[in-house]
Amino acid sequence: MSGRKLFLDTNIILYLLNGDETLAELLNMNQLYISVITEIELLGFNGINTDDEKIIKEFISHVKS
Repeated sequence: MSGRKLFLDTNIILYLLNGDETLAELLNMNQLYISVITEIELLGFNGINTDDEKIIKEFISHVKS
């Protein structure tokens, strides 16, 4: 399964960032892509705090849009 290009939607990223280890294993070693809309949804999430924003921005820096 390594080396595939995967396009992620907002919900998948939220599960991943909340610690879903099964999902993390499935996504490991793949090229991950997100859309600009997904970036906006993640960063515009109601109730986001500073720590969450840092985690999301770090994730975004590791994927391709």
